[in-house]
Amino acid sequence: MGTTRDSEATRRAIIDAAGRLFAERGFSGVTAREVAADAGVALSAIPYHFGSMDVLYRETLLIACEISPDAAPLAAQALKEDPDVGLRTAVRWAIVDSTSMKASWPIRLLHREELDPSPAFLDVLRIKIVPEWTWLCQVVARASGRQPGSLEVKFGVIAMYNLAAAFHIRTGMIDHLAPDVLASLTKAPEAFIECVSRLTLSAVADFAATMSPQRPAAPARAQTSAAATSPRRSARSSSRTRSAGS
Repeated sequence: MGTTRDSEATRRAIIDAAGRLFAERGFSGVTAREVAADAGVALSAIPYHFGSMDVLYRETLLIACEISPDAAPLAAQALKEDPDVGLRTAVRWAIVDSTSMKASWPIRLLHREELDPSPAFLDVLRIKIVPEWTWLCQVVARASGRQPGSLEVKFGVIAMYNLAAAFHIRTGMIDHLAPDVLASLTKAPEAFIECVSRLTLSAVADFAATMSPQRPAAPARAQTSAAATSPRRSARSSSRTRSAGS
């Protein structure tokens, strides 16, 4: 009779095998028999542990989206700290989470889903990713003095996460294109965190200054021509960037 530990090990072996195959071929290109063979388990283990291939795929996506145990505590910490410190903690969270992946299939599987989202992925997105997105927007909003739901804050979160994670998820490409940059960041990780924090705030301010909808200004005096009565466009003066240092 198998133990709970044996059962969990079997589940994990199936998910790891399924993750590798799904990442390579997609959901429709993988059979239960192939997953069982790759995992080294009986074919009956898949319906026993997961019920169906659809459930197995959803569970595999959930595992792919899991935050690492090392990064998880940083999320709650970021919202309790001073705004500037919290922003740097959020950057550290993104770095720790991206560097802690022990396998490459989660990255490849999620990339496949980002290009062609499945219904299962959209469900997992709501469960796993939306809560992370929400607190990251809160962190960036506090540090930039703006609203969490504003376009500029959302842009800042996208810029921050992608920049923080890129040097660890895309190490092979960056090491080929700019090995000196990668080496400098490796030698000074705290400086890298500071740099990304400052760039995040700059992204927020620059987006607000250049991309936010422009509001018409009231005319200085009454005009008679049609051209003169058209609203003038006023540039927003929100390009001042706060320092991320504290």
